[in-house]
Amino acid sequence: MDYGKLLLGAHKPENQPCPPPALLHSIVEDFTRAKVDTETTEDLPMARWQKLVWNVPFNGLSVVLNATTQEMMNDENVRSLITTLMAEVVTAANTWAQKVSPESDRKLPDTIAAQMLTQTETMPPYRTSMKIDYDEGRPLEIAAILHRPMLTAQSVGVATPATRLLYQQLSFLNARNIPQ
Repeated sequence: MDYGKLLLGAHKPENQPCPPPALLHSIVEDFTRAKVDTETTEDLPMARWQKLVWNVPFNGLSVVLNATTQEMMNDENVRSLITTLMAEVVTAANTWAQKVSPESDRKLPDTIAAQMLTQTETMPPYRTSMKIDYDEGRPLEIAAILHRPMLTAQSVGVATPATRLLYQQLSFLNARNIPQ
């Protein structure tokens, strides 16, 4: 919500980059006419990993810590944990990309975590979408945001202990928050 830009790309089953087809350009034109700021990407899987660099720590920790982005950023210990979680996602993403595209130089920018921390510092206090879902008693998106990326990391030999701990905590909170 704070950055307000929609990123669209074409899905390729082999998880390879894919130039946006004509239909996607047409969709972008429709969004542009509707005054929706839109961009395209040739690498949808890596764009998703990039989004996870922010979503894993901030969405997850906002629920576990009952805190806004600003409250988390203002605490030295939490900020250190955020950095650890971001590093796990970046390592998983880059290792995964190398496994699925060994001939390419696919990877997240080295500065991605620092850039996201700087951007988050400039945001007003923000209640993440996962925190909103939790507060409203809705199921959390822990499978998409934490579990599947964690399993993918594991499948390429990357350990994600901080992410696993956060996933376990969120699983407990989610089960307790949603009446069975």
